This record gives sequence, C-alpha cells and structure tokens, in this order.
Amino acid sequence: MPGVRLTETYSTQSHLAALDRRTDEVRQMMESGGPAQLGGLWHQLDVSAIYHDCALEGQVVNPMDLNAALDGMTSADTATLPLFSSLRSHKRALELVRKLAASSRTVFSIELFHRFHTMFTSQPVNGRGLPLRREIPLHRSYFHEIAEPQKILSELKRLVSWINDPGEPDEEHPVVLAAGFHSRFMAVFPFVDTSGKVGRALMNLLMLREGYLPAVIHGTERQRYYESLRQPGPALVELVVESALASAEAASRYLREAEPS
Repeated sequence: MPGVRLTETYSTQSHLAALDRRTDEVRQMMESGGPAQLGGLWHQLDVSAIYHDCALEGQVVNPMDLNAALDGMTSADTATLPLFSSLRSHKRALELVRKLAASSRTVFSIELFHRFHTMFTSQPVNGRGLPLRREIPLHRSYFHEIAEPQKILSELKRLVSWINDPGEPDEEHPVVLAAGFHSRFMAVFPFVDTSGKVGRALMNLLMLREGYLPAVIHGTERQRYYESLRQPGPALVELVVESALASAEAASRYLREAEPS
C-alpha cells in the first residue's frame, strides 16, 4: 500500500477554508434546530447519499423506489424485494456511521470493515472468517491498481494502525486525512463487491467525527472519482472537499426553509 500524502493545492486550501466556514454556520443552525428539522435533514442527506453511492457503483436506482423503500412501504413486485432490502440496509449503515462517529470509544479495526461489508453485500455471509478478495477481477468497475490478494490482510492491518494513530494529526486537515484514508483503503480494495461503499462510509465516519457533514460524491462525478483513485493526490482531496461543501450548502438551505414561520 503506497504511503500517499495528499498534498493540498492553493485551490484546495481555499475550498477547505470555505468548507470550514460553512460547516461552522450549519453546525450552529443544527444546534438551534428542533428534532423534526434535524430528522428531516438527516433523512434528506441519507436519500442523497444512497442514490449517488449506488450510481458510483453503476447501479441505477429509481428515486421512487428509493423513497418507497426508506418510507417502509412494501413492494407489490417481488422482483424489487431484494432492491428494497438492500436500500434499507444501506440506510442502516449510514445510521451506524453516525452512531459510531458520536462515540468516543470507536476505533477502526478489520472487524469494523467487515461489519460494514455485511451491511452492503448482496452475497450470503456465513460467518466463517473474513470474506476478503481472493483474486484480482478481470472485469471490474474500478481500474486503479489494487493490492495482490495475499497482501490484503497485512495491508489492512497497516491501514488500521495508521488511521488509529496517524502521527501528527494537527498537521493534516481532518478532511484531507479522511480522503487519505479513502485512497489507502481503495488501494487495498479488500472486498470484491462492496469496497467502494465501505470505503466511502468509513471516510464519512471520519468526517462526521470531526464535525463535518458527509461528503456525498455525486454520480455525475463517477469518472472523475475513478480517475482520482488511479492517480492518488490532490484530485481526490479536491473532489471530497467539493462534495462535503455541497452537503453543507444543501443542509444550510434545508434548515433555512424548514425554519418555522
């Protein structure tokens, strides 16, 4: 696993400063908001995150199906039952991200990675050992270099050690650190079918833990996202910062519109 340091460009530094200002404003708005406002905000953020997360994986989800699934509706079409189950599990994963981010006892571990994998995978989980990738797939969505299968476990251990003790955290902006984690996790690519979703959930756990809203990378940025993984560096940081800033802007608009008249 390469020791990538995601150097900030002048543009990124400017966007980070804008993100910090907007995040402080949104945090103040959230502190004065009522339960209904905050519940509505997180629901909207979750809907957006699930829709775009699926799009990044090449899965097109009908917004009507997404809303129906998250509203607890029962599908009359048996063909959509697995989809509804998957979308609801995705929602539970995002709720778990928030729960873990709010706990001072949360530490990163291979078991935590596995826990999120079981929530995102469509494959049966039999509980016998870690379902780590055993080969480099010939046909896959992501085209960046990934770890050889025999090195996955050792690379995950290195990643866990690093993120739990990144050295000089004060020298790295929290969002840059979160993007750096995502870059390293995706370079390992431990799971065949869920690495992208797990990696982004864990990145946002780091974001939320530091008081930021989740960085929802839009499906329209799919190619840009893939390219940023192929050439680790400022491009991924810039994309994550822009995505987090878009979440903060959307949250600000929602909270202003949801204020009681």
